[in-house]
Parts: sequence; C-alpha cells; structure tokens
Amino acid sequence: MTFHVTPDHPLPRRFTAGDLRLMLDAGILREDERVELLDGELVEMAAKGFAHDVVKNALNRRLAPILPDSIYLGIESTLQLGPGLLLEPDLLLAPMSARNASAEGFCTIPGPEILLVIEVAASSLGYDRGRKAALYAPHGVREYWVIDAQERGAWVHRGPAEGVYRDMVEMSRDSVLRPEAEELATITVPLAELG
Repeated sequence: MTFHVTPDHPLPRRFTAGDLRLMLDAGILREDERVELLDGELVEMAAKGFAHDVVKNALNRRLAPILPDSIYLGIESTLQLGPGLLLEPDLLLAPMSARNASAEGFCTIPGPEILLVIEVAASSLGYDRGRKAALYAPHGVREYWVIDAQERGAWVHRGPAEGVYRDMVEMSRDSVLRPEAEELATITVPLAELG
C-alpha cells in the first residue's frame, strides 16, 4: 500500500498513552496542559469558564460528603481506557478497589466498573454529548451525564451495549438526577441547585 503525503494531506499520526508519557517526560507537553488522547488523536480541551467551575465545584461539594469511603471521586483525573484513549472527565465515581495505574502512570479503571462519569459543558456541549459519549459507551461505562453549565439542563446516558448508549434522556433544569448504581443510592443532584 502506498501513502501519498503532501503538505495539504499529511499522514495522520496516532499516539498512545506511552507516547504521551514520553512527551510529558521530555517537556514537549506540560502536566498542566489541557489535552486528551481520543482514539490516538491528541485533542486540546476547551478552556474552562466561570459557569463550568461553578457547576463542577457545586457537584464536588454535594458528592464528597455523602460518598462512602469505598467510592473513589476523581476530579479532573486523567483516565486511561485504552492505549490510545486518555480522558479527563470533570467527575468520575468508581469503587476504590477498581483503580490501578497503567504502565505509563495514568489511572486505569475498567469501563464496566466505572459507576458514573460526569462532564460539565459550556462551549463543549455538542462535543461532550457526541464524541465523548461515543468513547465511553464502547468501554462499558455504565452511566454518563453531561450537564449544561449555562442552562443547568442535563443528558443522562445509560445502558451501554454494542458500543452505544441504549438509553439517553434529556433532563430539564428543574429535574433531580439520581445515579442507577446501587453503590450511589444516596446521591441526588437537583440541577437547579448547582450554582
């Protein structure tokens, strides 16, 4: 097979988590740079705004005091779901026992053991509802919420099967979100109270 590489059509280069670790170690990327590795593609994340921080911090204040010690609450933790997939969800809940470190030093949790992933979106709303959902579902992440930081509505994705979420429900600002996982039965999130 022959590839014709021109300046107008460069050959795509897919990266791995190992490549990203080498870039960090070499100083090509800094630890504080906002990037994710999506199916081998290095993607710069949208800048956070005030509304995003208000909602994310309200979620953290609501969840942290009521979670049992057996549940890990990751705030913007780098999650490696595969060799070419490093995500940085705003919040992630999983059993403490499911957390491990990959060879590259990133947090790994098998997708089916992740109880809930929450993304807070302002400018990235379409991206989080589309591409991110299409990445979490094939890895078996049980439940995925996207919360609109501006309007305080939400989209709840559940039932990953055959690479997609079978159940997606749009929730209005006056809704109360409740995770499905039995381990998170004490959690309620009234959207109107998020800031």
